[in-house]
Amino acid sequence: MSLSDDDFDDDDDEILLALTKSKSTQNRRVTTPNSIDKPTQNSNSTQLPNIDVQARLNRSDGEIAILRAQLQQLQNQKQEDLNKLKESHNISKVQNDEQLKALKFTVQKLEDERKFLNNELRGATALKRRKLPSRADDSMMDIDVMPISDTQQANGTRYQHERAESIEPETELRPILPQKIIKIQNDASLFTDHIWNHCINGSKRSTLNYLSKIYVDIDISVHDFKTHAKMPLSTAITEYLMLKKNSRLDELVAEFTQTLSDLVDILLEKKLILSIPFLLALIHASLNFRSSAVSQTSIKSLLESICKLALNFTFLLDSSQDEEDFINYHDVPNQVMVLEKFALICCLDIIEKLMSLSSLFGAKFIETIWKENYVRVELFRKCLPENTERFKNLAQINLIYNFVEILMSSISETTFAYNDTPNKISDESIINSLLKVFLIELPVKDDFMFYGLNRIMGNNIDFNKIDSIIPTSETLLNHSMISRPCPIPYEYLQERMVPIKKESNLTSKDSQMNQLAFEVQSNHEYHVLDLRLKVATLLESFIVTKSSTQIFESKEYIKSIVRTIGFEQVFIMRSPRSKTIYLRIQIIAVLVRILNYISSEVRGLNNLIYPETLYEIFVILSRIAFGSNSLSAEAHSLLLEIRSKHKYDKSVFNDDCERKAREINHITFSNLHTDGKLVADIESELANGLEFPYETDTIEVAREILDLCVTHEEADNLYFNMNNEDLNFDEMALVDD
Repeated sequence: MSLSDDDFDDDDDEILLALTKSKSTQNRRVTTPNSIDKPTQNSNSTQLPNIDVQARLNRSDGEIAILRAQLQQLQNQKQEDLNKLKESHNISKVQNDEQLKALKFTVQKLEDERKFLNNELRGATALKRRKLPSRADDSMMDIDVMPISDTQQANGTRYQHERAESIEPETELRPILPQKIIKIQNDASLFTDHIWNHCINGSKRSTLNYLSKIYVDIDISVHDFKTHAKMPLSTAITEYLMLKKNSRLDELVAEFTQTLSDLVDILLEKKLILSIPFLLALIHASLNFRSSAVSQTSIKSLLESICKLALNFTFLLDSSQDEEDFINYHDVPNQVMVLEKFALICCLDIIEKLMSLSSLFGAKFIETIWKENYVRVELFRKCLPENTERFKNLAQINLIYNFVEILMSSISETTFAYNDTPNKISDESIINSLLKVFLIELPVKDDFMFYGLNRIMGNNIDFNKIDSIIPTSETLLNHSMISRPCPIPYEYLQERMVPIKKESNLTSKDSQMNQLAFEVQSNHEYHVLDLRLKVATLLESFIVTKSSTQIFESKEYIKSIVRTIGFEQVFIMRSPRSKTIYLRIQIIAVLVRILNYISSEVRGLNNLIYPETLYEIFVILSRIAFGSNSLSAEAHSLLLEIRSKHKYDKSVFNDDCERKAREINHITFSNLHTDGKLVADIESELANGLEFPYETDTIEVAREILDLCVTHEEADNLYFNMNNEDLNFDEMALVDD
């Protein structure tokens, strides 16, 4: 057999088998001496392998347990590290977001400033470009007047002109760019600015300025609003507004007002009264910012909370009552009582504002507000009582004015106040209470002389006490902030309603007190008359809107109206040059129109009034209907001569009435030099109670009522009796007229 035919695979197997056998024999030779050297025992020879295996197993289990513990420890440590990393990541993310928001706000502010500066720059450059036409314009004019036949010369001139334009600087006139008005689109920023700059009527400092001097002793958290002990409330409010700066305006107003309302409840519960009036003022400022941003839900929730708050202070209206509220109230300091009374006025001003906003949502929402007792019946009865004695004790002019405005906003074709809802106040009871405003004098109450939040009217001298309670810099104890009100200085405690002394020899202090008392009485008189005019307008609006006078067809109501007209006429006759004549004439005019509505519907007043009231009607209406006599014509002639010929620019009869006439017709004394007759005619058209007793419309209405109440013969006798100063009176002159 050749080498090529040999089987190499079989040879390899034999070689491998031989090598394996040789290794096994060597192993046996090595292990045999060991087994011979060791002693052998019959009982342990079989157990040695088992013990060795068990030991190995135990050792393996221990190692496994140790490894598992180490693995668990590593996993826990890894999880802790992961949590720490996540927490640090979240913190850094929040910080980065806040920094990003701050940078965006800064960028927006810089962008607004850039736009503003660009507009200013454009305006400045536009003013500089207002120049006369340049030589280029002159050359263009020369080209326009050249003959048409000389076209080559014209082309050459046009080429030279274009070349000159390319070389000379630009001097042609350009239109002035209109100034752009920069409007910040972020309503939240405008709202924040509105809150920062808000001031209470008659205050010398902003509301946040007062709150920057006030802190609380405890930590308070209301929703997202947080204030810490010794922290100024203005800082907490500012931080809250910054936190909500990206909110929608209606949401911001709702959250801000509700948060402040809840904060006021907490402070009242803790008897921390100092900051409550100023927080209420901020609620009022929020409602005044934009009426469209106040929702129905906000109105309901605020009405509920503010009415509840106001009821806590209504016991202050009558200090003579023996109720539980005054049992432990004798030791309350003056500064706390002043703050509580001012807080009550602020509450009613907020309620008035809320009710005026509710009228924007229609009659159905108004009806819901009144029927569901959001305007609490208890509050209504305490501020506008029906009983005469309680009215004398409880009536406070600011609060009555608030409820008159509240009732005015409730008038519609289907609604008025509680709409005679069972267990509520009837319409007749409300009308009866309103008529008492005309007949019962409203006194000035101590510590209630505030303008309030809705109008600047009446007296505001008690706000000096509020201002003195909160320091401007430091207190006597060198404290820059306070949590309790400071005592009122003695000189402010003397500013109250005092009678005027009429002695001849008065000290300077008595003269100052007399001056103060006179100002207080004058302001209060104007306030009362304006309130009466508002009540008369309310009654007229009720009649016109409801198209019915059925509720006024009462002998007592008509008697009250007639008596009121008579009282105002008597005052006009006693003080014809008073500053309040215009208001009294307006009150008479409105009440006469109300009498006309009643008499027109029932066709006469004889069956609705007492006999003595009928006589009073004849007297008051005759004063109006036959009041214009020869004195009016002579007064007009005198006024015409003074104004047109002599150009006299001072008052002639009644300074206030004449100034009011000029204001209504938008003229001044500067018109004397152009048209003095116009000024005289306008001043004589407005009634002043004496020379021009009543307005023409009032006179006509009074004559219509008299025509229904008396016969023609009685009317003639009344006229002759009212105008008996002219002995040569011709009866035919009356026919000619």
